Amino acid sequence: MTLLFQYLEALDSLKNVSFDLSLARGLDYYTGMIFEVVVVGTHVGSISGGGRYDELLGMFSNKQIPAVGGSLGVERIFAIMAKNMEGTHMVRESQTEVLIATVRDGCCIEKL
Repeated sequence: MTLLFQYLEALDSLKNVSFDLSLARGLDYYTGMIFEVVVVGTHVGSISGGGRYDELLGMFSNKQIPAVGGSLGVERIFAIMAKNMEGTHMVRESQTEVLIATVRDGCCIEKL
């Protein structure tokens, strides 16, 4: 959590994050911290969620492997984007065949 806060502060993003200690996800394989990502001002629910699940991988192998994971609701993200673009001419006519996402080069606290 300390490292997370350091990065959020370095990226000037603390104002965009809130912590809700009452958050609960309906899946019983989580063993630690969980998270959800929501876009304030929309009615689509969370667009991402996940958490710590140390025992899940051990259910499928003989090893206990610590793990953290999450998922994105691509359809929900696109619904928000489409709503935000209503009335503009920013919607393209052609379909995208490839999407490349990357963290910007040199993104570490020492270089920010």
